Formats: sequence, C-alpha cells, structure tokens
Amino acid sequence: MAAGAGRSLAVPAILLALGAPAQAGSLLEDCANDKLTPPNRIVACTNVLEDKAASASDQAVAYFNRANALDRNGEFDRAIADYDEAIAFNPKDAEAFNNRGLIWGHKKDFDRALADYDKAIELNPQIAIAYANRGLIWNDIKHDYVKAIADFDKAIRLDPENNGLYNLRGNAYLRKGDYDQAITSYSQAIFLDPQDPNQYFNLGLAWTTKGNLERAIADYSQAISLDANHAEAYRWRADAWVKRGDTDQALSDYTEAIRLDPGDAETFRNRARIWERKRDYDRAIADYDQAIAFAPNDAVAYNGRGWMWSLKHETDRAIVDYVKATAFDPNYVLAYDNLGLAWWDKGDLDRAVSAFDQAVIVDPKYAPAYNDRGLARMDKNQYDLAIADYNMAILIDAGFVSAYRNRGNAWNRKGQFDYAIADFDQAIDHDPDDADAYVGRGRSRIYKADYTKAIADLDQAIRIGPKSARAHDTRGLAMVYKADYAGALADYDEAIRLSPKNASAYRNRGIASFYFGPPAKAQADFEQAAAIKPGDSYHAIWLDLARRRNGQPSILVDAKLDMTRWPAAVVRLLLGQQTPEATLLAADNPDATKKSAQLCEANFYVAEFQRLQHHDEEALRLYRLALGGCPRDFIEYTAATSALRVMGKAP
Repeated sequence: MAAGAGRSLAVPAILLALGAPAQAGSLLEDCANDKLTPPNRIVACTNVLEDKAASASDQAVAYFNRANALDRNGEFDRAIADYDEAIAFNPKDAEAFNNRGLIWGHKKDFDRALADYDKAIELNPQIAIAYANRGLIWNDIKHDYVKAIADFDKAIRLDPENNGLYNLRGNAYLRKGDYDQAITSYSQAIFLDPQDPNQYFNLGLAWTTKGNLERAIADYSQAISLDANHAEAYRWRADAWVKRGDTDQALSDYTEAIRLDPGDAETFRNRARIWERKRDYDRAIADYDQAIAFAPNDAVAYNGRGWMWSLKHETDRAIVDYVKATAFDPNYVLAYDNLGLAWWDKGDLDRAVSAFDQAVIVDPKYAPAYNDRGLARMDKNQYDLAIADYNMAILIDAGFVSAYRNRGNAWNRKGQFDYAIADFDQAIDHDPDDADAYVGRGRSRIYKADYTKAIADLDQAIRIGPKSARAHDTRGLAMVYKADYAGALADYDEAIRLSPKNASAYRNRGIASFYFGPPAKAQADFEQAAAIKPGDSYHAIWLDLARRRNGQPSILVDAKLDMTRWPAAVVRLLLGQQTPEATLLAADNPDATKKSAQLCEANFYVAEFQRLQHHDEEALRLYRLALGGCPRDFIEYTAATSALRVMGKAP
C-alpha cells in the first residue's frame, strides 16, 4: 500500500533554481536556463566560473545552477562540491542547503540530508519546500509519520494552494493508518487540481485500505480516465475487483496493467491467481512462468506455480517448485506446508512430517501446518500425535473447522466415538453448512450402531452438498448395516456417478455386491478399482476373491504389487505360496498398532480363503476373530459383519 502511494507522489523532493540577475550576460542566462539540457547548462556555468571578470555574486549563482544541472545529469559528488562552493560564498543561502539536502538524499545519506533541511529551515523558516523535503525523509525513509505530518502541515500553512503538499500529507496519513485524514488530504489535493490522476489513485488506495471498494474503484477509474496508461491504477482496481468477487473484471484489468507494464512480476502472479479460480491451471502456470522470468528469486511465484502443479496432480514438479521457494525464502511457512502436502500426496509420510516440522519451526502459530502434520501422522497410525497436532491447531485458531473434523476422524480411528461426535458437533457449531462434518458425525454414529441418526446426518450432508460422493458413499455404508442393500447399492451408484475415478467407491460397491448382489457385478467393480489404482494390493486381493467365487482362474500373479510390505502375506496365501497358518503368523509386528491392524486383516482374508475351500467352521471362527479385533472403521469389519449375515450367524 505505502509503496504504491510512494510511487505516485504528485510532489517529489523539490530542487530550487536561481535565475540570472537582470544585468547578467548570455552565459549566465544560459547557466540559469533550466530549459537547456544539463550538459549545455554545465558548459555555460563553467564558462562563467572560468571568466575572471565574473563577480562574486555571479560565481555564487553559477555554482548553484551548475550544481542543479549536475544533479540532473546524475553527477552527485560534483553537484555537492558546487553547492559547497555556493554556500561558501553565502553561508546563509537557505536554498543551497535545501538543494544539497536533495543530493544527499540521492546518495542515500539521509542523515546529512536532514541536517541540510534543518539548516535551510533555520535560515529561512518560511521556506515551504524544505519542510516538504524533510517530511519526505521522515515519511519514506525514517517512517516517523508524526514528524512527517508536522512538516507537511507547516509546508501547507506556508503554501496553502500547493495541491502536491496535500497529496504528500495524505501519503503520510495513509502510512500512519489514519485513513479518514488521508482521504481528507487527498480530497483537498483534488479540489486544488482535479486533473492530476495520481491524486485520484492515492485516494483510491485510502478507500481500499478503509474497505470501501466501490469508492476505491470509482477513484481508480477516474485516475484511468485522466491517464489511460496508469498501470498502477489498473493493478489496484483489479485487486479491488478480486475482493468484490468479480474475477472477469479483475482479469481484464490485470491484462491491461501487464500490457502497460509487461515487466511487473507481481501483476503476473495476481493474474495467475485469477486463472486458478477459473481452474485454468495451464494459464496460471504460464503467468507464474512470466513472473519468475522477471523475478527469478520470487519465492511467492515458485510457491504459486507449485500449487498449480499440485492441483494438476503433477506432484514431482510441485515439489521442485516448493523446494525452490523455501530456498529463496527460508522463512516461507506456506511453502513448507505445501511441500509437506506434496510429500503426503506421494505417500512419503516421513518427508511430509519433516516439511510440516519446518513450517511450525518457522511460524509456531501457523495453525494449518499443525493440522496438516496431523493428517500425515494419521496415515502413519500415530493417532495420539495427530490428536496433539489438532489440539495445537485449535488452540491457535478456535474456529478451525477442519481441525475439529480431523480430530474427530482421529478419535474414530481410536474407537473413541463419543469424543469424535463431540468434535464434529464443534465443527458444525462453527460452520452449520459444513457437509463433511455431518459425514464425519454420521460415520461415528454408524460405528456406534446408531444408524437412524447416522442416516439423518448423511441426509443433511447431501442436502448441503448434493454432489458429495463421500456423503453418498458413507450413507451406503449405513444402509449396509441396516440391511437395506438396495438402498446401499443406490448410494454407491450415486457416489460413483459423482466421482467416477474414485477407486474406493468401486471397492465399497463391490463388497456390497460380493455378499448381497450379483457376483459378476462385484467382480466388475473390483476390476474398476484395480484399474484405477493398479498397485493397490487390497483391490487386487478383492478381485482375486471375486474371480475365484465366480469360478474364474486367478490372475493375481500378473498384478504388480509391493511384496515387501503388508499385505504381501495375504497375496502369497492366495498365490499358493504360503499356508493360512503362516499368513496369520506373518501378521505379527513389534508395533502394537500395526500388529492389531494386520491381525484383523489376516483373520478376515484367511477366513475368506477358508470359505472358498469350504472350510466353513474355520472361516466362521476367523470371521468372529476379525469382528472382535478389527477397528470399526476398517472395511474388513464391515465385510466380516456381512459375511456372518450371509452365513446366518449375524452378530
């Protein structure tokens, strides 16, 4: 905000000039003529100074005006030397001190500049421009806005018709955060000069900061009407359109700003965000490419492009960009968080947690990083650590709906369904239109066997989000437990229609059909699930079971599965490479949580294998063990319940 105002000042630091005395000759007149080019003026002034007949007063004027010309020519050290000479001729020359202060400012020696302005004001308390120039240093460099405003006030009292001084004071009020006073000052500047586009632009900045977007847009539009090439007015008007939700107008203004100033990286970044909203990720990436081309160390652009790659599911490219973003800005918490999400998406949970760790080190109060680390820890079956992360996220942001939902999911995993329901209640209290919270609470109620309330929650989720595949899928699960198999299949059908690339939805419908529907349909669904996620061992196992039940040969040997990790033992059982007893023994694990999960699955899948061998008593025993040992949120628990119902041994 302040930078925008600073670039648009109607009154820059002001250089005073001295005219030639009326009786002076042509050389001195040329020396004082600011319409000549600086080199020509320098030559003319030098000729005066080399004229031995020049009077002391003429030499003083020549040094003064040559210094002005040298300043405009960028020769600051020579300019200072000439002002020194002018001051030596006349130590009470306030204008020379004012102008030398400007040169010190060009050289970024602002303390010396202040000293010269102080001296100019001491010598001539009526010199308005010295107050203005000193005010600029207080405002732009020292950020002492109280002193800046005091100086601009004095300048205005001395020169009340100078619109630029009101504009400068408006800038100081804007930076101070006194938006009403800024608006008043800019309005006074406009009253004095209604044709200056920068003053309308600055007034627009004040209205933007105050939150009045309509008046801001009106002022930016007025600036543009006065100066059709005012790139900044287009940029800021575009920002205002974004805040109002008018992405088409914003896109048009960003595009015009880029046409006028094609080297501005920030505008490319801003337009990229519009393309993101429109889900045109390729165009967004193209704009981020341009931003990076103009600003190769722009961490924000790398992070933004990385997010586009993430949305396009090109996770490896996203990771490259997030890593670059953190390299250019090691304190960029959002980039670390996004990097963690990318590693999580790839299933590299250790790297994900490491990135989230770095995010909370950089900003211990950044709640999303705790929430996201909790997700990774959930997938690592570290439920207590996940809950601790969700606790921290909620402590930082008591209204963080996702953290309540995720903590509810963690309590579900731990079998603490009442705690889970309490968290989903909190999420719903904070956002009554959060469909996912109703889905989560509905799932908790399924696990508590409160199917009527569960279905009511899921009905509400579907009313809020009729396109929620997850809500239909979960209601299908409730219908299975209620033994409404037609209703379950209808919900699974809708879940698949809404999300046709969701392998889990095909698997769930396949399991329902496996026990209560046409066996061929179950096999078709497992084939779809396996096609969507060809490396998923569980989909391959279910497909193999369905093929065997349908009297078809096993093709499990052709599946490309990871045989170094669980459930490889179950795959070996089905391939005839391992006995049921060895499979059950293979479920053992020093990690108690993993052992419990693997034993649950081993009991269930060995039961299915035994049933295929017509060893129903052994299958019945193992189904019951699975039912007793499986967490309620495992599909094997639902499947074991269904198997026992089919066998007439419903629990």
